[in-house]
Amino acid sequence: MNCLYLTAFAVALFISFATTPIAKYLAKKFDVIDKPDGRKIHSRIMPRWGGISIYLGFIAGILFLHFFPRFQVLLAFRHKIFINGQLEGILSIDKQLTGILIGGTVIFILGLFDDKKSVPPVVKFLIQIIAALSVISYGVNISGLNLPFFSNYLNFPLWVSQIVTIFWLIGFMNTINLIDGLDGLAAGVVAIAASTFLIVAILQSDTKIILFSKQLKLAAILCAVLAGACIGFLYHNFHPAKIFMGDSGSQFLGFMLGAISVIGTLKTTAVVALFIPITVVALPVLDVAFSILRRVRCKKNIMEADKGHFHHRLLNIGWTHKEIVLLIYVVTFVLSFCAILLTVFNGKV
Repeated sequence: MNCLYLTAFAVALFISFATTPIAKYLAKKFDVIDKPDGRKIHSRIMPRWGGISIYLGFIAGILFLHFFPRFQVLLAFRHKIFINGQLEGILSIDKQLTGILIGGTVIFILGLFDDKKSVPPVVKFLIQIIAALSVISYGVNISGLNLPFFSNYLNFPLWVSQIVTIFWLIGFMNTINLIDGLDGLAAGVVAIAASTFLIVAILQSDTKIILFSKQLKLAAILCAVLAGACIGFLYHNFHPAKIFMGDSGSQFLGFMLGAISVIGTLKTTAVVALFIPITVVALPVLDVAFSILRRVRCKKNIMEADKGHFHHRLLNIGWTHKEIVLLIYVVTFVLSFCAILLTVFNGKV
């Protein structure tokens, strides 16, 4: 499988890197640009459709893997689901991948329109729910948890599973979207997070539960592709950036991280299952949480951007743009290392 991971990473990186100038051209042609104002940090007009190259890199990485027999065998896996002795359905890896790609494409298209002309928050939220439901309908959901000290897997009722999965995915989407405020920040954080999820998935993939093993291998492949797409784009996006990823990039990355964690890291024991993805993105999650509380306290719209984020505060006390991004990279890396240690010390499924 290592060959698949490396190939997926390399193809996604190359395509993302190579198509970013095209995305920049399209953004300028269709006037999808970010103009400086009092709230924004950058001081010059910037094209915003960098998400196009990230999306193309991701899709290209997945499509290229279809030439590998091992990947075809993985996609062909089927698992019969029995509840109370009755067959309730058949879960397939290729179906789950299809659902993730459909949901991701919906979010990507939403981001394209949002970058061009801001989509109302209510409409955006409804489309995010639709994207999450499309993934759920293809068998990607948080169906339950392995509780410590209990031998049986705790299955959620269907409605609980759907609600938990929807808010999990939307939470990841909006977290990555809201931290995309500095050159290279979101792409770098997601690249580190995806690399961490990749390591965790590989560590867990030799579980005796065959379904979990197959899902973890799919998650590892998706992580490799996602990391490659981010790093390829990061060459053009690191300070001083030549292009922004826009909502088409940040929302897509957040959606993919959330979906990957559902089929990947959430397959381990309960404590680790909940803390691995949250630990990896702990800094942006806390930043977003404090931002929401601050806006509520000040009676402001929680969806309205401001200059009170962690990185804005560091800028105000004299930190440079690049220093802040590198600091957040280091913190994310340390938290990611802690997540890997959680996996190692808590054993496998």
